[in-house]
Parts: sequence; C-alpha cells; structure tokens
Amino acid sequence: MIDVVIADRKDLWLGVEKSPTPTGLQLTFRLKSAASHILHWAVADRQNGAWKLPPEQIWPTATTAFSAQAVQTSFTGADGEQQVVLHLEKDSSPPFIAFVLFCPETRRWENNGGKDFFLQLAEPKPGGSPLADRIIEGEMGHHGWTLMHRYNLCHELADEVRNARDGWVTLFVWLRFSAIRQLTWQRNYNTKPKELSHAQDRLTLMLASLWRQQPGNRDLIRLALTGVGRGGDGQRIRDEILQIMHRHHIKEVGGTWMEQWHQKLHNNTTPDDIVICEAYLAFLYNNGDLNRYFETLTAGGVTKERLAHFDRPITNQPEWHPHLRDGLLHDFGNYLKLLKSVHSATDLETAANSAGNFLDGGARDALNFIRHQFRNPAAAVTDSVASISAVRKNVVARLEQEADARIARELLCLDLALEDILRVVIERSIHSGFSGEQLFELIHRVLENLRVLSDSAELAQCHREWQRLPQQNRFNPDWSLHAKAALDRLGRALAGGIDRSYQELQPVAEKLGQAFNADEWAVKLFSEEVVRGQPAFVLSLLIRHLDPILRKSAKLGDWQIISPSAAMGQIEAVESLREIQGKKFGQPTIIVAEKVHGDEEPPENVRAVITPSSVDLVSHVAVRARNSNLLFATCYDRACFDRLRGMMGKVVELKVNAAGDVLFAESLGATQKSNVVRAAAAAPKKVGRAKPTLQPLRLKEFAKGAVGGKSFHLKTLAEKLPDWIHTPRSVALPFGVFDAVLDAKPNAPVVAKYRRLTGEIQKSPAEKLAEVRQCILELSLPENLRAEIQRVMQVEGLPAPGDWNLAATRIKQVWASQWNDRAYFSRQARGFPHDAVQMAVLIQEVVEAEYAFVLHTVNPINGNRDELYAEVVRGLGETLVGNYPGRAMSFIFGKASQRATVLAYPGKNIGLFGGGLIFRSDSNAEDLAGYAGAGLYDSVLLQPPREETLDYTGDKLVWDDTFRAEFAGKIAQLSKAVEDAFGGPQDIEGAFVGGKFFVVQSRPQVGLT
Repeated sequence: MIDVVIADRKDLWLGVEKSPTPTGLQLTFRLKSAASHILHWAVADRQNGAWKLPPEQIWPTATTAFSAQAVQTSFTGADGEQQVVLHLEKDSSPPFIAFVLFCPETRRWENNGGKDFFLQLAEPKPGGSPLADRIIEGEMGHHGWTLMHRYNLCHELADEVRNARDGWVTLFVWLRFSAIRQLTWQRNYNTKPKELSHAQDRLTLMLASLWRQQPGNRDLIRLALTGVGRGGDGQRIRDEILQIMHRHHIKEVGGTWMEQWHQKLHNNTTPDDIVICEAYLAFLYNNGDLNRYFETLTAGGVTKERLAHFDRPITNQPEWHPHLRDGLLHDFGNYLKLLKSVHSATDLETAANSAGNFLDGGARDALNFIRHQFRNPAAAVTDSVASISAVRKNVVARLEQEADARIARELLCLDLALEDILRVVIERSIHSGFSGEQLFELIHRVLENLRVLSDSAELAQCHREWQRLPQQNRFNPDWSLHAKAALDRLGRALAGGIDRSYQELQPVAEKLGQAFNADEWAVKLFSEEVVRGQPAFVLSLLIRHLDPILRKSAKLGDWQIISPSAAMGQIEAVESLREIQGKKFGQPTIIVAEKVHGDEEPPENVRAVITPSSVDLVSHVAVRARNSNLLFATCYDRACFDRLRGMMGKVVELKVNAAGDVLFAESLGATQKSNVVRAAAAAPKKVGRAKPTLQPLRLKEFAKGAVGGKSFHLKTLAEKLPDWIHTPRSVALPFGVFDAVLDAKPNAPVVAKYRRLTGEIQKSPAEKLAEVRQCILELSLPENLRAEIQRVMQVEGLPAPGDWNLAATRIKQVWASQWNDRAYFSRQARGFPHDAVQMAVLIQEVVEAEYAFVLHTVNPINGNRDELYAEVVRGLGETLVGNYPGRAMSFIFGKASQRATVLAYPGKNIGLFGGGLIFRSDSNAEDLAGYAGAGLYDSVLLQPPREETLDYTGDKLVWDDTFRAEFAGKIAQLSKAVEDAFGGPQDIEGAFVGGKFFVVQSRPQVGLT
C-alpha cells in the first residue's frame, strides 16, 4: 500500500511504500514513467536539513557515491514500472531521507520546485516539536549567532510552517523572547548592518505576503512583525555615524565613548542602539547630565552590565562638548529616526512616512492629526482615538486588496504603530480621571479598534449592544442598568479572548523559555505581557473604571466578578495574596485578601479570592482563577468586606446571584454540633424503599411515595391551575424502577461491581464516585421496560424517542447523578444516609421556549412576602438553572403596586434552543425538612440543544416597556395561581412561547422563616 504520493503527472508518478520488517523498515520507491530515472538521495536529521552521505550498509545494489553528501541508485523494472528498495535497520534508521529524481534521457531534475523531497522516517519524540527543536538547536548551540541568523532561520521555518497555527504560535513566541532580550542578539559573530537589514527585509516581506494568504493566522503573523523590525537601509547606520563624527571632528580612535559605540554599530547594530541613542540625546538635552543618560538606558532595558558585555563593549561614559551640543542634537535626532526605521516595526514617524501615501485623503488627514497630537498630553483623548480608528479602518481596507508585499508590510507596520499609540494615549490619561461620558465614548472607539482585525462574532455583537444604548438620559438608573448588562458581556468576551491567548501561548512560552534559560518573570508573565501591549488591555482598563460608575448610577451592589463560580471553604484572612504564595492549604479555603497585585498564583486548595483591590481582567491571577474555575471577586463595600473578613476560621458558602452580588453565609456543616442537629432533622423516617417495579406512570398516577415532589407537584398543578397556564406532557419512572433494574439477572455482574464500589467511596471519593457513575451506565434496561415506557408515552401524547439506546443512557445518567460529587458531599456534610436516596425519572416534553423563567413568590433577597422575584432568559431554562455565564434579566414585582422594578437586564451571550424530551431527576431527598436537595442531581436533554449567540438589540422584553409590563403582570398572576394551588410560597420554573405560559415544575420555596 502506498503511504506517500510524491508526484502524480501523466508522464511521471512516484509513490513510497513503508513496510515493517522483523529487523526494521523497508522503503519501496515505486515509479511509473516511460523514461529511466535515477534516485539521487541522502539522509538528513530534519526536514529541509543538510544532506548527509547514507551509511553503506543501507545502499541498495546499483548504488554509487555521487559526492561527499549523496549517492545515486538506478530504478529497476520493466513496462514503465520501476522501483528502488531500501532496507533500514531499527537502530540505524535516519530521521529523514532526502532525495530528488534525475532522468538521464532528458537531463531533467524532479526536485520539488528546488526544495528537494524529504521523507520522514522517525516518529517525533512524545511531547516534542521538531519546529521547537530546530529553534532551540540554533539558539543554544556554540556557533556564531546574531539577529541575522535568527531572522534567516525564521524565514526558512515560516516557509515550512505554512498554514499550521501551532507553528505560528511557536515562531511568534520565539521572536517575542528575542524582542524582550531573553535571547542573545550577538554571539561570536560580526554582522554588517546591511546584512542584518537584508535579513529583516526578506523576513518581513514574507510575513506581509503570508498575512494576506492566511486569514486564520493573521493575528500571530502580525505580532511576529513586532519581533523583527522593518529592515530598511542598514548600510546608512554604518555610514551616518562616520559622517557625524567627521562633521564634528570627533576622533575615531582613542577609546572614547563615541568610538566604542561606533565600533559596535559597524559590527553588530541591534535594537539596543535605539536606546543608546535616546540616552545620548537625553544627555545632550540636559547639558551633559550623566544621570539622565543612565536613567534613559535603564528605562529602555540597557544596563551598564549589558553595555560592558557586548562583543564590542561600551565601557566609557559619553563626553560632554558644550560647543557641539546643538549640532549633535540635530544630527543624532535624525540618526535616531534612521535606527528606528531599521529596528522598529512600530515607530509612528517611520511608518507614517512610508505608508501615508497609500491612504485615502481623509485617512491621511487623520494620520497627520495623530502625528501632531499624540505627544501632547493635553490633547483630547477621544478625538485622538477616533482618528486612530478612522486610519486603521482605511489601512485594513487597503491591506485586503494589496498584492504588493512591500506596500503591505508598510501598511502593517503603520497599523502596529497606531495600535501602540492607542495604548499610550489612553494609559497616560486614564488615571487623571475620565468622566462617565468619556469612558462610554472611549469604550466604543477602542472596541472599533479591537474589531478592525478581529473576526470574533461575540465582540461584534458586544459592539452592537454598546451602540444600541440610547443617546438620551445617559447615566440615569435605567440607562445604567442597560449599560451594565452590555459592559458585563463585553468584559466576559474580553476575558474569554485573553484566556484563549493564555492557553495558546503560555505552554509554548514555558517550553521555549526553559530551553532558552529565560528569566522566570519573562516566562511566567509572557502571555499577560503580550496582551498588555494590545487594545484588549486598554479596553479592560476602561471597563474597570466605568464599572463602579455604572454600579453607583444604577444603584447596584458593590461587587465586581472577575471569575464567576460558587465556593465553600474555610475563611483565611490575609493582608496580601503575595504573602501566601506557594502555600498549600489542607482543606478548601476562601482567601479574603486586603491586597491583590495581579501577578500572584492562586495557592493550592483555594476555592475563592475576595479582595477590595481592583484587578485587571488580563492579570495573571485573574486568568488563572478563570482557568481553575475559582470564584474571584472585588468587593467595593468596606462594611461587607469586613463582615466576611470577620468570619476568619469559619466554613462559609459563597455564590453569585443574578444581580451580580456575592452572597455568603456560614455553612451548616461548620461545626460538629450543627452536624448532629442536622443529621437528626434530615434523617428520613424508616419508611423503607419503594417496591421494585418496571411499570412507568402516567401523569394522573403520580403519587407520594412512588415519585418525588417534582413529579407529584406537577400533577397537582395540572389539576388546579387555570386553563391559560399550561404544563408539559409528562410520564415518570417511579422510585422502584432503579431497584428492579438492579434485580434483573443480566445485570448481576454489574450490580456486584456497583455494591463493591459504593462500599469503597470513603477511601478515594472523587475517583470511586466517577467509577460508580460509570458502573450505572453499564446497566442494561429490560426490553419490557422499554415497551412499557413507549406505551405510556403514547397514551400521554408524548413522542417516542427516536433513539432508544440514547434514551436509555439518559435515564441511567439521571440515576447515576445521585453519586455525583456535589450530591455525595452534601449528604455527607448533613448526615443524610446515602442509601436512603431514591431516584425517580420524570420524562417531559421540552417546551421550545422563547423565554424561560424562575420565580420566587417571596423575594429571597430580603424575605419580603409582598414582592415576587423573577429571573428570565432567552431560550431554554438550562442557561438559567445551569449557571451559564452572564446575568439573567431580573426584576421584583410589587404585589400591592402591581409594578415591576428591573434589577438587571440580560447579559447572557448564549441561548439554548430546541425541543424533544428531557429526563429530570426527581429524588426523595428534595422533600425533607432540614435538607434541601434540589439542584444537586442532574436533568439531561435527550438531544443537545442548539446554541445561538444572543442579540438583545431588538428584544422586546429589554427595550419595549409596554411588553415588559404586560409580561411581568402575567408572571405575577401565574405565581399567585401556583402559590394558591399549594397554599404557600413556591419556587417555580416556567416558559413562555407563542403567547402561552407554561409551568414546568414547582417546589416549596426554601430558606424562608
């Protein structure tokens, strides 16, 4: 069987067949051609590597040496089909075979377009990367090495990487380490400036071409440019320094500072020279002040030690020539521009001069405005940012059409420069205090910039939501609630993008950083620093400053959620998160820290971090918290923070409510005494388990003791609710079905395993619980149970599941959920016997909701019985009860005033839509005094719903006051009808579709006294 086809033309076909042998590998080159050919070949250590003479023991017959690096073997065969066979031993097989074909008759070479053919034989090392290995080999060898060598190797590798994103990640991380001085810029080799600029020019032109050809990798290719510089006329660096010295009669000998720098420039100019030139200009501006010289060097990352360790060291201090000051300022000011034109891809002046003429007239005017204003701290920031947006839009529009790589490179460099200026303009002004109006406008403009080169559908939707905010009545309470919903969604989209960058870049940075012996800080903060140089960081700053303003004007709580989750643990109050770095806590812990700096690592076993410090979404600790699913929140209410801090040593539960506040209370399992009381209260009466049965129940047959409260309450609702309130069609598998399935003879081996595993859970809970759940999924459901389920469903008008095997799996998943981690530990903490749990399965039709809602007929926030509390989402309710990211719409409804007060507008970005069947857990552990088991067990849809990105810009519930008032009024009527049916406060789940209201389930409201 042919493994690789090398050539496939009418006149020539070549394939390679790999066949294992007892001692190694047989390679058969099969050729179909009317002409005779010779295989010209060698071995190589890597793809596109140097050719090496193959060892003679693997030469086939009819092989002769061609040179010191290659051999030739004639193809043999007849009737146009020829072959060459190589026998390779396991221990001596080379990594690659390099080869070309030669036809003696036509004198023609088949050589892969001049690149030769390479056939990989050895498998890559586990976890290894041939690309990374080649980079490390080049960087860490003992040979001469400079920026020129690095850029030439990158050019070669970029051609090989082609469209592979992981390859571009590696190339960018490598170039980034170079740019931040974690790799040598010169080692035992002198490079003339024109040789370096030629290497830069060649690489940057390739990157510009590939940017257009590879839309999926544009972000990485564009960032790679920042680690290279533009190129330009490197020879002028060498010539101009001599001309300046001659013009001012500065000697070229004698070991002066100028002569030392001149020697470095002649033999190895690097980006350090930009900093040295800036430092010398600062020295001149300040009339020979050496302090300003060294301050500027240090600020640019060039220390005295670095100067002294150049191959051409600079050990002297610059000489002060008062009479030459003005002339030197002029000349070195121009020389600095020359250095930046070669070494910097983000210098605005160079980029504007090179690319400005390719822009439209309006964009050129905006660019000139930026050039004249960005250095002026007093300039209007919003005007500058708006101009940057206008120019970048024109740049990208031109780039999309530009076929000339040289022009494309200049446009990309201009875009990078503008992005850099955007960051500088906002960062230098933000701490002076922007108004809410300024922040609102700046977020709009920065979002424009972020979207210029982003194809993120979610960012585009966030921008539409932002633009939808009314122009009138800004910062009144209702407008602020709308803006807060849009801001939170934007913050999540931004955090998601930041987290994806971290996950993509950081593993590669850690691998290469370790191989490069990079500084610890450079590796640890690699991804964060990359993000900090982009508009995403600027946007996170603006969000952080606007959030408290909106909270105040919207009269919201005083919490900012950095990483949403729920948590339970023992309170540990610390002054700073830094002081517990590296500590391992022996139990789940909640850290209450006065200060969080952003660069910390969440310690082991920490479940939540609460702080009054403002923390960037892009900070290291924020990213790690989200990746670890920790609750991380800023509390702006000092009294609230002090209350939590005062619970030091206590076990506390924290959760985020729909309004975005963190609710906390001491856990019921905090003390041994409460465990005893709780165990006595929660332990069920000795009623025994329900009798095993394989008989499903119709809705009218639901009865206490046979099904849980969820099913029984649904029957009550169907009987007592008015006609305008509907319930979904339903059947149930009662408690005894699970035991009957366990009793079925075919399940005996699985049941024995199940009994054994449940007895071993205490030894290793997480591991054994997972095994128990898997064991339940291995059960077989009796065929007669299937037939009965289908019969009862048909009687109730429910469609039969199209895939019975899938339906059976869903039933078993519900049963298995009684052994999920949360349910197990909850029962254990409260002294509830595990063997007392019985699980029914409620099978319902899925109401294809336009809106789903959860109602509490008594306001659970303040216990006010005169208020209804509601949460509403678009689509199915799983995004609400399943805690999908983002806020639901929430409001309270005054039962006396008959008016709704909105607490939060919706901000969930994902809605779930679809129909079919849902299999709901319905346990006996949800109905007992002293133990609220609701929500601990799983409900699963037969078929997964489809996810849709939600667009609220035209949502009537969000923007139509009349519709919202009518909807809230109907919700209130529905809640009263349900409350009347049961004679007490209720937690209600329901849906709205096609003008109809449905109640899916209801249970007594918990937590009321």
